[in-house]
Amino acid sequence: MRKKVLFVTMALFAAALLSGCAGGPVRGLTWPGLAADDNAAYLADGPYVFAINVKDGKELWRYPTQSNNDFVFYSTPVVTPDGLVIVGSSGKNHSLIALNPTDVTQNANNTKSPAAAWTFNEAKDQWVAPPLVVDDKLFAVNSDGYLYVLDLQDGQSTKKAVKAIRIGGRLWAKPTTDGERVFLTSLDHSVIAVDIETYEVLWNDEIEGAVAGSAVLGPDGMLYVGSFASQLDKIDPASRKREPALEVENWIWSTPSLDGDTLYFADLNGNVYSFNTSTGKLNWPPIKPDGPITASPLIQNDHILIATESGSLFAIDRDGNVLWNQEVGGKIYTTPVASGDLVLVAPLETEFYLAALDQNGRQVWTFTPEN
Repeated sequence: MRKKVLFVTMALFAAALLSGCAGGPVRGLTWPGLAADDNAAYLADGPYVFAINVKDGKELWRYPTQSNNDFVFYSTPVVTPDGLVIVGSSGKNHSLIALNPTDVTQNANNTKSPAAAWTFNEAKDQWVAPPLVVDDKLFAVNSDGYLYVLDLQDGQSTKKAVKAIRIGGRLWAKPTTDGERVFLTSLDHSVIAVDIETYEVLWNDEIEGAVAGSAVLGPDGMLYVGSFASQLDKIDPASRKREPALEVENWIWSTPSLDGDTLYFADLNGNVYSFNTSTGKLNWPPIKPDGPITASPLIQNDHILIATESGSLFAIDRDGNVLWNQEVGGKIYTTPVASGDLVLVAPLETEFYLAALDQNGRQVWTFTPEN
């Protein structure tokens, strides 16, 4: 178990070395970022960000045109309400880039690439966390320890931060909001609240373990945070009172997934938990599919999907029964995403970069770049 935990930990830290690779950025040193809408999947996978047609698995475009050390992508892309695809680089260029899928040109090598609607160049370190869009504002945390607030409606092609807020620590998780505050988590054992209008840091409280995932706002108004202290914490955003909600066997790496009043999450021992926020108890004893789990559960209509490091996808019902499991292959660290009736999975150590499965786990198509 210790070796598997070490592999998972080093996989993300390897991203820090990518910009120094002599031969250019290399795929597979850490897991890719994946997002989707009804028409396309967006895969941030090392040298490129790919857009893939979800109907047939064909490449729509890639960015940049050619791989180079300046750009390395692993942060999960974010699709804005107006259709831009925002993604941050972990290469020598620490830009946050908004790609325009409606402004695509074909290049000499017969690949298509979108124009950048805007870029933000003030960050000094890697983009690991995806940004949070709130109305016309963008809240983006960088590994340099800053929260950057951008105006999405300023019309600038090179954006300047409306506010750069020094938080400190390593910020690797997407911010969360309750509409009044923005909540951040940090690898330096912190949970932070920032006023959404004034940008004042309201509080910055230490917890017992590093936090790689986002805080989740429960239906009870409480924040739930999983950490490397092998614990789920419950925090009152108003009083700042914190108490352990549940102790687990190993690190909680990913963000818990909320389904009504239930949080689904997993630990690196491969246990899957169903925690009821109303009762403060587990709905059923933890189940253990087949390996360590870093991906967040994917909530579906009649089941919950769990992806494991062993390359498998498990569908469990809300009573904790396994409905089916499918071996996708390789190792899965990235959280699967849904697009229409399909589930998209981006494993490592496979010939393909992305696979689409139907609701019963049957493979529909796979995507591998042609060049």
